[in-house]
Amino acid sequence: MHKLVMRFLTATEGKYFTLTVDDIKADGNGVPTVTEAETNALMDLVIAKNIFASANGSLVGKKDAKIVTTDTSTVELA
Repeated sequence: MHKLVMRFLTATEGKYFTLTVDDIKADGNGVPTVTEAETNALMDLVIAKNIFASANGSLVGKKDAKIVTTDTSTVELA
């Protein structure tokens, strides 16, 4: 599974707000196809719309973003 993890700067200096989008789009081989331009546009929109409440104040800028890939294996229990 792939997810997009975006961190935003907040009004409180040194504090961040994290927004995660699960199951991002991927090609037929399972490789994520989310682009830098799409990520930047999404983060800009989130900041502009100011729809998320944060304990550390409004979202005021972009910190970073990354695509995280997880692999899950089932463990058999006795």
